[in-house]
Amino acid sequence: MAGEQHEQHPHETVAPQAGHEQQTCPACGSPVKTVVRRHKSLGIFVPQWAPGPCRNPECERYAAPEG
Repeated sequence: MAGEQHEQHPHETVAPQAGHEQQTCPACGSPVKTVVRRHKSLGIFVPQWAPGPCRNPECERYAAPEG
């Protein structure tokens, strides 16, 4: 309803690979999935493609898989 505050959650999904180059981890250079984040600009959400979490257990930026 009008005037209600909604809790903000990070919006991130795995992006399809078509049309985007393979992303790599900035720390170790291993290939990582491409994720789509979004930000609001002039009232619309604009996608931003970024590298996802690193899955290399030897990397300093390692993120364990969820689930």
